[in-house]
Amino acid sequence: MFSLLGAEWMSRISLSCFAFSYAITMILEISRIFFRVPVRWAVIVLITIAGLFAQSTFIWLKMKADGGATPVASWQQWCLIVSLGLAVIYLIIALRRPENAFGVFFMPVILALILIAMAADDTTGFDKTNTTTWSAIHGFSLLAGTISVALGFVAGIMYLIQAYRLKHKLPPRAGFRLPSLEWLQNCNRRTLWLSTALLAIGLLSGIIINVQRHSGSEAGIPWTNAAIVSSAALFLWLIATSIFEYAYRPARQGQKIAYLTIASFVFLAFVLTFVILGDHASNATATSGVEVSQEEAGT
Repeated sequence: MFSLLGAEWMSRISLSCFAFSYAITMILEISRIFFRVPVRWAVIVLITIAGLFAQSTFIWLKMKADGGATPVASWQQWCLIVSLGLAVIYLIIALRRPENAFGVFFMPVILALILIAMAADDTTGFDKTNTTTWSAIHGFSLLAGTISVALGFVAGIMYLIQAYRLKHKLPPRAGFRLPSLEWLQNCNRRTLWLSTALLAIGLLSGIIINVQRHSGSEAGIPWTNAAIVSSAALFLWLIATSIFEYAYRPARQGQKIAYLTIASFVFLAFVLTFVILGDHASNATATSGVEVSQEEAGT
């Protein structure tokens, strides 16, 4: 009986449940700038854990509803898993460095991804046929690379704010302390190299999958696919920024790397928007075509 009640309760979890939890976390993190509350930190941690539980449960139920083949069956689930990964990273870093206001920078990105997931609810799911080891490698590497790029974006924003404060000799506000420039620069550098490596693996595995699926096709291999072209462009951008980071070492290197990681995230956002909107448009066209066919059949 209790298991049935638990299953029924979990089935009622929606996107708005964990989005609301993360929104409260962000508000509480922002409130650290203005006033102090002794129990606030404990409340932030508990609400974040509740949001993580609700989001994990939602993704798990979605996976079961889709047949349980893969947790990433659509663009909606892609955005949800990226936001879940960022939320887990936020919680780990925040627990290790409770004096720093990480949530002010993490939560807007997490909430934006959840909003995109809501908008992508009616997009076509990914192809689940012919799932291979290469497919798993491709999906995981691109997913982890996306999380790494987003993490670099957050660290880059924090670096620029901290650099501005130190340059203008502004005193740190109570409750709004940021990590040192050295810590943020190391984080930026690591996320840049990691995201480049992961996207390289994702692009290579995607090429292998493309060759395997279309090698016997009379039409040939579709190298002009939007996802392939955009992924290749993003990878080349990250290669260029990684070479720049390695070769260029002036006194203000950290600031320039911060700008590059922010630009990488913006580039990634454009790529994902292009692919998701293209999928959404094709799905809408297919739906309207079916409706027209039904109307013609009715007449």
